Amino acid sequence: MGSAMMADLNRLFFLVAPFTLLVSVAIGLFGPPPPDSFRQMSGAQLFWQLAVPSLVGAVGQLAAAAMVVQPGTTPRAALATAFAVWPAFVVAQLLVSVPVGLGFLVLILPGIWLFARLAFLPGALLAAQRGSPIDAVRDSWRMTEADGLQLAIFVVIGVFAIIGIGLMAEIAGSALDSVLKLAGLASLGRFVHLLLPGIGTCFTTIGFGVASAIACQRLLR
Repeated sequence: MGSAMMADLNRLFFLVAPFTLLVSVAIGLFGPPPPDSFRQMSGAQLFWQLAVPSLVGAVGQLAAAAMVVQPGTTPRAALATAFAVWPAFVVAQLLVSVPVGLGFLVLILPGIWLFARLAFLPGALLAAQRGSPIDAVRDSWRMTEADGLQLAIFVVIGVFAIIGIGLMAEIAGSALDSVLKLAGLASLGRFVHLLLPGIGTCFTTIGFGVASAIACQRLLR
């Protein structure tokens, strides 16, 4: 079983990496420099640092979800599903962004609860059933009626895991960057500094897609 899981992870990594890892490195190398703080973020930085990675990374997330909710599917078929449902997924996320955003503005906990009930499952539901974004959001709300609290707790744990992975990747990349600069390999150091956080983003995208797909499978039973 362990070898099978590793084989699935390898396939998922190479499936998702073009939409996360490569995008992250490319933006770091050729995009505008990240701001010192969110308040200083310009329109161009907002577009390249947040919008583009989120929109492109969604393809990888949907492909990872499709690999789980459609047992036996091939990576090519999973990508085809991801591209097919991507527009509906983006619309679904826009629909839920208002209530979820208001929940976070009022208090953090309502925002997390609304995210778990409205934003966590639509991608996996679309990968499993296609359909419209409105149907995906409505089905997500209906399916999580009895399990909203458990999903919210899971989301909190997942957020801390993502933050931890991101911090470790950034610290490791920064440390290797400093060492390589001291060795006179500044360009390589910068590349490694971008590569490790990109790998972390790839794994967190896989985790989110797979986790939402597993939750979707269990709630559909």
